[in-house]
Amino acid sequence: MTSLIKTMTIQVNGQKESIDEGMTIQSFLLSKKANPNAVACELNQQIVRRPQWDKMILKEGDSLEIIRMMGGG
Repeated sequence: MTSLIKTMTIQVNGQKESIDEGMTIQSFLLSKKANPNAVACELNQQIVRRPQWDKMILKEGDSLEIIRMMGGG
């Protein structure tokens, strides 16, 4: 039996990206090995607070902006 995973296209930081249907913001970040404590996310021009990341399911055509925090000075 073959498992068919459907994919969709979203924009991530202005670039088209193909992802699996049903991915949340959190699962997307984990798939990219992003440190959740060092990023902020905006979905369709709305800031998404960290506690919502595992509840926000990405949809076809969504625009996700990931802002990485950097230290220094």
